[in-house]
Amino acid sequence: MVRLMIMHEAEQSHHWARLVGPVVALCCVVFLDIPDYPHAPAMLGIALWMAIWWIRECVPLALTALIPLICFPLFGIATGKAVASHYVNSIIFLFMGGFLIAQAMENSGLHRRIALNMLARLHAGPLQLAIGFSLATALLSMWISNTATTMLMVTIALPLQQRLMEEHGREAIAPMASSFLLLIAYSANIGGMGTPVGTAPNLVFLEQLRQQAADAVPSFLDWMMVGVPMVVVGLLVLFAVLGPTLARLPWQASDGAGLQRSLQALGRMRFEEKAVAWVLTATALLWVSRKGIHAGALQLSGWSAWLPYAGVDDGTVAMLMAGVLFLLPASAGGGILHRGSFQQLPWDIVLLLGGGFALAFGMRHAGLSAWIGTQLQFLHAVPLPVMLLAIAAVMIFLTEITSNTATTQVMLPILAAASLAGGLDMSATMLVATLTASCAFMLPVATPPNAIIFGTGFVPMRQMVRCGLRLNLILMFVVAAMVWLLRPLLP
Repeated sequence: MVRLMIMHEAEQSHHWARLVGPVVALCCVVFLDIPDYPHAPAMLGIALWMAIWWIRECVPLALTALIPLICFPLFGIATGKAVASHYVNSIIFLFMGGFLIAQAMENSGLHRRIALNMLARLHAGPLQLAIGFSLATALLSMWISNTATTMLMVTIALPLQQRLMEEHGREAIAPMASSFLLLIAYSANIGGMGTPVGTAPNLVFLEQLRQQAADAVPSFLDWMMVGVPMVVVGLLVLFAVLGPTLARLPWQASDGAGLQRSLQALGRMRFEEKAVAWVLTATALLWVSRKGIHAGALQLSGWSAWLPYAGVDDGTVAMLMAGVLFLLPASAGGGILHRGSFQQLPWDIVLLLGGGFALAFGMRHAGLSAWIGTQLQFLHAVPLPVMLLAIAAVMIFLTEITSNTATTQVMLPILAAASLAGGLDMSATMLVATLTASCAFMLPVATPPNAIIFGTGFVPMRQMVRCGLRLNLILMFVVAAMVWLLRPLLP
């Protein structure tokens, strides 16, 4: 009965949110006047409408993403043809290609072999095993979705924990077991910061920066020079918070023998595993070497400079290598990737990304970004470190209750306008917001990894909130400081 009442109240809340969005947009059109920018009031209303629906998730996120395609032509902001072109661009194809390659890793079982190889070598003690789980999770989530990574690692961790509970008692193991599962979920979230394809907000950042300052867009290697140190420091913070609890886990050398048996049960690498490993390695090398290295006296040209025509980017590489996987055969017949692989693409996220790009285009095209910038000119008096810390604090707690992709889609255009008006470093302000969007640790609804480990029944809500709050408070300082220190490595 109580559950039905809660569901009814939630539906009522969603119903009001569905009405509030368009009503706010209509009020902006009717009552607001912005001199010099006649289309800015309508654009502001549409932006607020999308923000309300995205934050409340009262309708599918993809439906909200289509609002620009419908409303921009109706209010004279831009033609339908101009808006539609922003739903499919190179960043979208980078996301699709990366997702297809990740799907090939899952289809072949390569991701499980990588994880077990690492864990089978790091099981001499509880902390060593925790390091193995954390590193394997973070490494995989740099290349495949943090949801898939968490599911894989949890399926490996749960049988191990069950055996420990049978031998040492549930009461002795349960507190450490919950910390162990939290470690997996948090490592997946942190690992997504390491590469541009690690999580969707990273791709949002790249496209927003391309629209504002194309010459400042970091290459794959540029991103990793900031992202990988951020992952390393994030994992160190994670162990500082959870390590003392994990060290108390009762452990014997034989307790990790099951990991070795699981690895042996996989047998020798099959052809498709080797093929996907080679393709993944080649893709990573092509990504990091495309633009070369340009740092002071060190000037190394990337392979794209050798091509007769300019224009090849990371999206081209992603789709090329994904295409190769459709041509390589699997031992069970057919290709490693097949017709159904396209059907498994997360088209709702594709539309969500496209809708955010269209929103940013509309804000700039209608003059709303310029108007917001004039209202925020006072920010030029705020020191950049203080601004970075304030952005980190807002984003890290906002993403606890909203989609991190939707949040970055809404916030990054505003931060770009504020940075231009206040004379702040636009790359630094947007990068802090992007990285902290991956630092949602407090609530099960914050990210899919949090929801997965909460669903195991081993993680009490109180413990997740307590550990997550500590990590949030620490990492908002860490991310701001890391971006401040490593910003010179980006263009």
